[in-house]
Amino acid sequence: MSNKNKEKRKVFLIFAVLGCFFSFFQPTCGAFTRVTGSGDGCPDWPTCFGSWFPPLNDINAIIEWSHRTSGTLFGLVSISVLIFSFLIYKKFNNITIIYTSALILIVIVGGIGGIVVLSDLDPAIRTLHLAGALIIAALMTTGISLETIRPESNFGNKIKFIAVTSAIFTLVTILSGAYMVWQQAGAVCYKWPLCSDYLLPKHSSQWIHMIHRIISIGLIYYLFIINYNLMKYYPSTIASKIGKLFLIIGLSQFFSGALIPLTEFTVWSRTLHLSLATITWMLSVAIIISVRDYKINNQYKQT
Repeated sequence: MSNKNKEKRKVFLIFAVLGCFFSFFQPTCGAFTRVTGSGDGCPDWPTCFGSWFPPLNDINAIIEWSHRTSGTLFGLVSISVLIFSFLIYKKFNNITIIYTSALILIVIVGGIGGIVVLSDLDPAIRTLHLAGALIIAALMTTGISLETIRPESNFGNKIKFIAVTSAIFTLVTILSGAYMVWQQAGAVCYKWPLCSDYLLPKHSSQWIHMIHRIISIGLIYYLFIINYNLMKYYPSTIASKIGKLFLIIGLSQFFSGALIPLTEFTVWSRTLHLSLATITWMLSVAIIISVRDYKINNQYKQT
């Protein structure tokens, strides 16, 4: 690789890291906006009360405007990383396609965010909005993982299956939590690990809540399974190191969910829960990339 391309790659990696940061920060900011009741802080879109800046005496408007501004910055970062990926590769390949798709999705998800506001926070559209954000996070994680994580072993199909299953459980856990909240079932269980003073839930809202908890237990099971297999068969690989971080963050995310009823549904505990869930999701994607076939590595070498 020429010195010129090395400099371009350094800048590319900086923007790629920023892309991953905003992939985490944007859903976190969105969670904070939701739990503070600021989702309709700006009743119009893309302006806020007809202005490009929020009224400084309205904290809800400032929070909602900050969430939108973060999304705009994310878009600018995505444009930058896409430009530098083309400057390096000078053609469409998996890397440039990933970042092109991410940029397109950022624009679409931003538009969906506007529809959320104009539709009075419709639950179905909010679910679509979150799903889009998670796909963007997966794309950003995939892009930088392909660039920085070089396969060190020929991983077997078993570990690949476990990695994919873990990612699926992570995604389903997050979306089931979103569904639970938007069905007004987030606060119906005021104890942990049981829902209430009774052994079994008493009505449908409590069942929705408990199903989310049960799914999260399935995720924890797979976190331990993938770590057991990585440490036993591939102990010195990058995949094993990512797996340990995956386990730590995943367990933290699980117990942060327990903190929500135990702290009486505070803003910080609810925001922390989704924040850690987003990181867990991104790590689950990184695990899949880290156990890919060794031969795939060659197509990402710099020219």
